[in-house]
Amino acid sequence: MAGLLVQLGQFEIDGWASIPRSPSLAEVKHSAQYLSDSLAYVSDNPWALEGAGALDLAKMRASKVPREALAATKEAHSRFRQALLLRPTSPFLWANLALTKLYLNEIDSELLTALRHADELGPWEPTVQQTAVFVGLAVWQELDPERRQALVRAIERGARRSPQKMFEIVKSYRRFDLVCAIGAYEPVAGPDCRKSAIAAAAANSGELMQQGYRQ
Repeated sequence: MAGLLVQLGQFEIDGWASIPRSPSLAEVKHSAQYLSDSLAYVSDNPWALEGAGALDLAKMRASKVPREALAATKEAHSRFRQALLLRPTSPFLWANLALTKLYLNEIDSELLTALRHADELGPWEPTVQQTAVFVGLAVWQELDPERRQALVRAIERGARRSPQKMFEIVKSYRRFDLVCAIGAYEPVAGPDCRKSAIAAAAANSGELMQQGYRQ
């Protein structure tokens, strides 16, 4: 019964991909009820915990009440941690754990460890790497050189599987320097890379002119 309820909840969640909008809070809560009912049968079902955590994040995004959004994020974090005790080799759980830490503004060793495990356990899982890159770019200043290089390699791999989605993530941080030198991104990043190069050249020229005036 616990497994059936997880399947019913996941069926509804998968259906959201076919609608041209984000799910409403009511839709999220309806799907979440299946997973809550599943956990009532088996409280340590890792798949139900993972699904419930993902829905907590969906509640957070759909909520217009900051207090409710924060509570949902904390609940997601708790569920992902609990699920990881049962499935410590799941890259999806590690990636989502890192994401909740970012949303909670808890930039600490747990977040950095979650990023490392997500990258090592799911190097070719597009959703894992997209989440890891999103979080990693947000905390770039906190990453050591090794982790930064790992993030760059994840962006390079993203060009082979989902270049458009990966580029959108990198573009949101305006880190064109991380993609413009990768030829595989040219079809999706070309126009933005050229604009970025022109803007950088203009800025550099202006700076040189100011230095000349000062001299």
